[in-house]
Amino acid sequence: MDHVEPIPFRCASGPSDEELEAALAEVDAAIALVSRGGAVRIRLIGFALADAVAGLAAAHAQLAGVGFQLDRPEVTGALAIIVGPLV
Repeated sequence: MDHVEPIPFRCASGPSDEELEAALAEVDAAIALVSRGGAVRIRLIGFALADAVAGLAAAHAQLAGVGFQLDRPEVTGALAIIVGPLV
């Protein structure tokens, strides 16, 4: 009988840690721009990992004193994250 080795492949269970860190870094950059007065409101459109980083991103925004909103379109489409002034 021949010995068979399993073929390694990426599991479809979710994004990698590196992908999550990169996504959170994008939101953190938007938070920094708003909190330092470089922008009034930033909308990250088509943000693929919006759901995955929303909790931490909202906490970072709260600590920075800026608003955070997860925008879910009524029609199917990609989510957006809005960072702006507190309302």
